[in-house]
Amino acid sequence: MTAAPAGTSAVATAAALPKDARRLPIPAAAVSQWLAEIDDAAELKVTLRAVGIVSGRASRKGVPASAGLDELLDDRFLLQGVASGQPGIIKALGAALRRGTLAAARYQGDICVYLNDDAARRYFCQAKLTPLTASDVADAAGVGSVAAADPPSDAVPPSRRRANIAALYEEHISNSYGHSIAEQLRAAEEEYPAQWIERAFAAAAERDARSWSYVIAILRRWMREGPPKWAVDTHDNGESGNDTAADGRTGYLESYRRRYGRLPWESGDDGGASGG
Repeated sequence: MTAAPAGTSAVATAAALPKDARRLPIPAAAVSQWLAEIDDAAELKVTLRAVGIVSGRASRKGVPASAGLDELLDDRFLLQGVASGQPGIIKALGAALRRGTLAAARYQGDICVYLNDDAARRYFCQAKLTPLTASDVADAAGVGSVAAADPPSDAVPPSRRRANIAALYEEHISNSYGHSIAEQLRAAEEEYPAQWIERAFAAAAERDARSWSYVIAILRRWMREGPPKWAVDTHDNGESGNDTAADGRTGYLESYRRRYGRLPWESGDDGGASGG
């Protein structure tokens, strides 16, 4: 290895950012949780490039910034950095959509890709946009045979589900927490359906009550009374009326027991349920 010339540091000899390089805000999860979860380089590249494009744009009148599908497919950095070119980009984008880091929808005839955050979820709800699946995007791009089919939710490994609840905590509450909170997050992931957890975090953020105690209170109340329609309907229209009919609640509890083997209170621990 050739030594650096006298008077210069090893850092100075490394590739440096250009003087006009811009700094873009990125989600905290991008430098923490995503690094642990995403094991495919192409998916990480497409995700970060989409975040970079979106972060450089401003939201307008409640419409969050987005990147166009065609824009990503023609992006010179992705074409250079992702194997197989456009088919590889579509496959990687599909993986990001399935993971939930990005979201896509049709808007005025185009497919737009959004960072899957609170603002995007509120916009999808208010505009009544249907989130596109990986297969939808692949079909629209004409490479349906390249992208893997969308797996059923039960196919998501438990370790990834636990990572996702940690990412939700970092996104909505804080990017740092101790051992006690980590244990509570793992326990909640085992007790409650993943969709309930995601919607509970979003509800807490919407009410500007960004605390884990508030989120878990919402989940406990839903377990007792049955969740509202928007917490379980993947094509919700923003209505938030509680579905507390006996048959509806019974259906939720039976489904929960089949999936997890027992209800929370059947373990002898009701968690000190309180209202949200």
